[in-house]
Amino acid sequence: MRVESKIVLLRERRPPSIGPLPPRAARPSPPPSPRSTGERERRRAFSIIELLVVIGIIAILLGLFLPALSQSRRAAKSLQCKSNLRELGHALQTYANVNNGWFYPVGYEPYSGDFMPDAFGTRVAPHERWPVTVFKIKMPSPMPYNPAAYDQSPYDPQAFPAAPFTQAVLVCPSDVEPYEAHSYVVNGHIAEHRNRVGGTGLGGKSGSNIILAGEKRSDERDYYMQSEDFARVVEPFRHGIHLRSNYLYLDGHVDNATPGQAILGIDPWDVAPTP
Repeated sequence: MRVESKIVLLRERRPPSIGPLPPRAARPSPPPSPRSTGERERRRAFSIIELLVVIGIIAILLGLFLPALSQSRRAAKSLQCKSNLRELGHALQTYANVNNGWFYPVGYEPYSGDFMPDAFGTRVAPHERWPVTVFKIKMPSPMPYNPAAYDQSPYDPQAFPAAPFTQAVLVCPSDVEPYEAHSYVVNGHIAEHRNRVGGTGLGGKSGSNIILAGEKRSDERDYYMQSEDFARVVEPFRHGIHLRSNYLYLDGHVDNATPGQAILGIDPWDVAPTP
């Protein structure tokens, strides 16, 4: 007997088509507790102790930085002052080359005819002083004052201003509003001892040890310095205790010096012999 196998094909049944699922509703987050909010606020804010620590660190850094900055400014102004003195030295050398070796103008007392190494300072009106001759400053027109009315004292910078007759390099950058609009004075002993460029009257002294010009005190009017009025006229510490004041020497170099060194350099001819 023949057995026929029947193959029953079962039609694949597919689930009914459904649309996209609706988005799941976001679960509402619980409200932040007051405790967690306060903790976050405390993390973001400085405490008083932390703030004081930061202020203390800043104060220490400023205390270290400001003195260094001040010293750097002093050093820069001292360098500019040295440059000014070198320019003054060049001008004095140029003047000496065409004036019989005199480093700066000298004169004679009009009545007695006596030699006057300091003739062209405050004895005369600003337009007649040695800076005008050495730097060949042109006279302003009109003149800011009546020359015939000049009187040496009292000091009156409004009536007889020196600034129009003073070269800018004669003012040290560390010298604020100096009297008579200049910071530097020449050594009166050089002319007093008749010392000239190329002369032999240095008395065996080296030009590298003899001072030609230096820095004066701001509240002094002088255009010359001498050993006897050193304490009154010369400013010994224009640029501080370490940098001291600058001096121009006969050989043209510029350097700072202690007050004792400066006095020896101003008038080395009058040093008392060692017993």
